[in-house]
Amino acid sequence: MEEKMHSEEHLGPAREYWWNEDYLELLAKRLYIEYCQTLVDIGCGKGMMGFKFSKYMPDGATVYGVDYEPGHIADARQRAQSEFGRNSINYEFKVGNATDIPLPDNIADVTLCQTLLIHVKNPQRVIQEMIRVTKPGGWVLALEPNNLVPNLMFDRYGETDFNVESMLDVLEIKLRIEKGKKQLGEGFNSLGDVVPDLFLKAGLANTKVWISDKALSIIPPYDTQEKMLRVEQMLQWIETEAMGYDYQDNLNYYMAGGGGKEKFDAYWQMLLYNKITMKQKLLNEEYVSAGGSLVYIVAAQKPR
Repeated sequence: MEEKMHSEEHLGPAREYWWNEDYLELLAKRLYIEYCQTLVDIGCGKGMMGFKFSKYMPDGATVYGVDYEPGHIADARQRAQSEFGRNSINYEFKVGNATDIPLPDNIADVTLCQTLLIHVKNPQRVIQEMIRVTKPGGWVLALEPNNLVPNLMFDRYGETDFNVESMLDVLEIKLRIEKGKKQLGEGFNSLGDVVPDLFLKAGLANTKVWISDKALSIIPPYDTQEKMLRVEQMLQWIETEAMGYDYQDNLNYYMAGGGGKEKFDAYWQMLLYNKITMKQKLLNEEYVSAGGSLVYIVAAQKPR
């Protein structure tokens, strides 16, 4: 069986709808992207954020993307050539690690990452590398979520008649999975809350914090490309045991977080039932979700 690339389940066409375009335009104005000659995207995947911000950059500017997956970099290079080859922005994509960025010091006006810090063992080291490649006075930008928040959100009105004890049991399991993943050195899924603290410890200045206004809603009828792609992605996750549906990974995290197998297995049986129910609702165009999330945009400047 061919091994999947890191974050591959997130990098399909639905990812193009993670942000509202007018909100990105607002961020570009806040960060003076119109004067930005060089933007660096760390953990760039297939290059999406670099492509999105590049439309606000001046002619002749350069976008660098760095990712440790050669397959993602190949896809980004292909897209740069096929979709953006005729515009006035230069795109350069490199294979490299976020803890040892293959770029010189003081090259970027803006250095950004999206959902990268939540996956790394030592986010402080990655931030220091981002600072290194940023010019004095330039912006370091992290777009990172709190992924625990959706566990306290409801999709349908009937769910508001919840059993407190059952909900707390599920939350305890989710917390132990989160704790266990961090204990195993695989990152912390809700790091977004603490990025300002990490930036402060790294010596950055003038920290700004905003929140994305995007909700990944699915509301019948499924009559837009965005909805259809999101439903397709969710069905793919269910079928392939991706995005939290892998038993062994979750069990390992849960036990590393101090939990026991018996309680986890009872939870997993409930999860499998809910997965089957969700799949049927998606296929019948009956699934409803406001799609709320909590994604922070944290920006700070490298001291001059």
